[in-house]
Amino acid sequence: MKFSIITVTYNSFDTVQETLESVLSQTCCEIEYIVVDGQSKDHTIDIIKEYESRFNNRMQWISEPDQGIYDALNKGIRLATGDVIGVLHSDDVFSSTDVLLMIQHAFEVAKVDVVYGDLVYVKRFKPTKIIRYWESKPFNSNLIQRGWMPPHPTVFMRRAVYQETGLYDPQLQISADYDLLLRVLLNNRFRMVYLPQIIVKMRGGGTSNRTLKNILQKMSEDYCSLRRNCIPSPILVLFLKNITKLHQLVIRKRS
Repeated sequence: MKFSIITVTYNSFDTVQETLESVLSQTCCEIEYIVVDGQSKDHTIDIIKEYESRFNNRMQWISEPDQGIYDALNKGIRLATGDVIGVLHSDDVFSSTDVLLMIQHAFEVAKVDVVYGDLVYVKRFKPTKIIRYWESKPFNSNLIQRGWMPPHPTVFMRRAVYQETGLYDPQLQISADYDLLLRVLLNNRFRMVYLPQIIVKMRGGGTSNRTLKNILQKMSEDYCSLRRNCIPSPILVLFLKNITKLHQLVIRKRS
């Protein structure tokens, strides 16, 4: 099984090195690493170039203007040749060196199209400090109506899933991942499995919740996504989607 891991960067000098190391340290399988940079103005590209040789021809990167993160992700997906595609943002790291090994095992044993897991948010400048725990659960289509959605950075999908459902809608500046996941989860031809493991550590302070304006924009785009995917009672679903996040703030220690 070949993985295509996509990282989108833009002025990510202070975090991208940890992301690159996280991918490089994975112990399993064949990895194709794709970095799509939005023509950074800092030293992001210098770091990417430093790591290029360490990936032994398993890494390709481009740096050019784009229309936002989802346009950049679409570029990465179009370049991908792997059996399975995953996204690791330039602020994030895999939770351990054997994450892809676990995901590969889940795909091969369960014979599925989509694998997803859990995510923790950590402090931006203190990544050992967990501030939010996003625990997912086994898929049930009824959960969507209750506002449930797996954490996007933990979702790995076969390339064929993108070929059937389409890519991210770049017209949605903040919620195109939610829109795409709705399309995938509502397609009963796809088989999916939940891996009850922390897959990604994500730094807090992302675009969707950085300001009140962004939060309101995200809610508006979420509502549009619910309507375009014909989800009944979209206002109720949107309310439940936001209210259910509160329990994620309760930090639990895991063995």
